[in-house]
Amino acid sequence: MHVDFDYFFAQCEEIRRPELRSKPVVVCVFSGRTKDSGVVSTANYVARKYGVKSGIPIRVAKSKLSNSEAVFLPLDSSYYSKVSESAMSIIALHADRFEHVGIDECYLDVSERAGSFDAAKSLAQDIKNEVKRQTQLTSSIGVAPNKMLAKIASDLHKPDGLTMIDRSNAAEFIAGMYVDRIMGIGPKTSERLKELGVKTIGDLTKFDLFRLIEEFGKKTATYMHNASKGVDDEPVIESGGKRQIMRITTLKTDATSSAEMLQELYEICLSVFQTAVDRKLSFKTVGIVLILDNLHNITRSKSLKVHSNSFESLHSAARSILDEAMKETGPVKVRRLGVRLSELQSSEGQNTMLDFVSR
Repeated sequence: MHVDFDYFFAQCEEIRRPELRSKPVVVCVFSGRTKDSGVVSTANYVARKYGVKSGIPIRVAKSKLSNSEAVFLPLDSSYYSKVSESAMSIIALHADRFEHVGIDECYLDVSERAGSFDAAKSLAQDIKNEVKRQTQLTSSIGVAPNKMLAKIASDLHKPDGLTMIDRSNAAEFIAGMYVDRIMGIGPKTSERLKELGVKTIGDLTKFDLFRLIEEFGKKTATYMHNASKGVDDEPVIESGGKRQIMRITTLKTDATSSAEMLQELYEICLSVFQTAVDRKLSFKTVGIVLILDNLHNITRSKSLKVHSNSFESLHSAARSILDEAMKETGPVKVRRLGVRLSELQSSEGQNTMLDFVSR
């Protein structure tokens, strides 16, 4: 999946001041030289109807909106970051792998938990609903076999869109689109392709690969040629390289005590531990995620004294955190339970303190 928050900066301002929703809202990067010097960063969809878009001079935007109740606001990066962090933390709970690529977009690999495109589409709707409920943000999500197609899909039905591109019809689906829809094809490459008679992705599919290599080099040409057919093998990479490992499961019945979740906790701990072993990673922080029957999230974590690759230390910490969390929160009903490992590092060729203690 590719998740893209709609007109993010301007939408954040609408959330903070709901009375702005019916007005053109323009978030600007003011240079400070004059009151109108600088460029537009983001405009809401009301402003876009007047022809205002990112990158145009503020004075031009003001001219286009001269007969409206337009509101021009400066960037508030600190506020936008807080909104983004809240939304991203919700989204990450639903991913097998989570890649944060910008303040308003991310990729998710959900192959393990979804299992089918229909299930993935349903999960995407759940993500949209949960982000909207907790942060008021709308987002557009693309569901597809790979990152390139997911990026294309998320942009097709904005705002608040959900678009799926199935593997079976991917090439046909994108054939009529302009080549600059493909991630990585910028204005210069697009213009050169146009000079070569290549305007659409379908044109690119038919274009001679050897001629493409002559123009752009083997690596770029091969990527473009494959992308035109809907093929992209770029994996979703955990943010920060090795950011976290997490698994979350729906309980058979809502739980009101930690004792009712011990079997599921053990199985989830085994799952994340095996993933850490497979990736040759050790961990320092163990976290618990509780999703309640009202869909509120509770997260707790504990850092170990040293990095570990011991299942016993993982399970012991997780159980301790779960017990403490359930005592703190009082009477609640837990619908989903998750375990998260973070502060990861390579364990190849390393011994942890626990290894020596066990000998």
